[in-house]
Amino acid sequence: MTAGKRFFLIIAPVVLVALILLGAWLWLGAYTRHDEKEEVPDLRTKDLAEATRILEGMGLHAEVIDSVYTDEAPKGSVVDQDPDSGKFVKPDRTVYLVMNASQPKMLNMPNLVDLSKRQAVSVLEIIGLKVAEVQYRPDPCLDCVLAQLYKGKPIAAEARIRKGESVTLVLGQGQKGERVQVPDVRGMGFEEMKAVLTLASLNLGLVVEVKGCGNSGCDTALARVARQFPTPGPEDRISPGGMVDVWLTMDTTAVEP
Repeated sequence: MTAGKRFFLIIAPVVLVALILLGAWLWLGAYTRHDEKEEVPDLRTKDLAEATRILEGMGLHAEVIDSVYTDEAPKGSVVDQDPDSGKFVKPDRTVYLVMNASQPKMLNMPNLVDLSKRQAVSVLEIIGLKVAEVQYRPDPCLDCVLAQLYKGKPIAAEARIRKGESVTLVLGQGQKGERVQVPDVRGMGFEEMKAVLTLASLNLGLVVEVKGCGNSGCDTALARVARQFPTPGPEDRISPGGMVDVWLTMDTTAVEP
């Protein structure tokens, strides 16, 4: 065997392996697009058509994976996304979207009759309904649910109702002329105050004023209770279902919880 043939037999496998490795490296670079990346845009508040158009223009894809309902975002708009905005991804990546539904989710109204007030309130909170007010009528069973009302009319168990709606509980007044103590709601936020009054078998009366709003109006959800009437105290008791008036303020530094 000549020297040239021996050299060829030695060098040929080395060259072949090098070519295979080079081809694999080039293919991997093309497959992964190592040097290509796109910054994910902020799609929140955009509708599905606009979000899809923006992503497709960047070589990305949109896929809706869930929907929620909130009043804090436009109906039919994106409320969450994965990956988040500002992240860098490869072209052809899918961005998963959570949309704000146009209508709240429909629920089956539970049967609250014969439950205690606390049980009924707990059930409503769990499934996403609220208590509009509590009413009382004569009945030996104190704080037992006698009827459930929606917009002033009885609502049957299993009837369809939108999530987030409010229902009225009609409760038993007892036989001994029971009176309930007025809770101290000063310093509480609006929603917390309403929940405490409901659990105390009382209703929200007048919202007298909201200091610090000026003429532009403000969100009562951000306000706190500055004063209340009747005032709280061990001797201050009123009939179940009574009203508690509140004065609200936006100046939370002036209110002690």
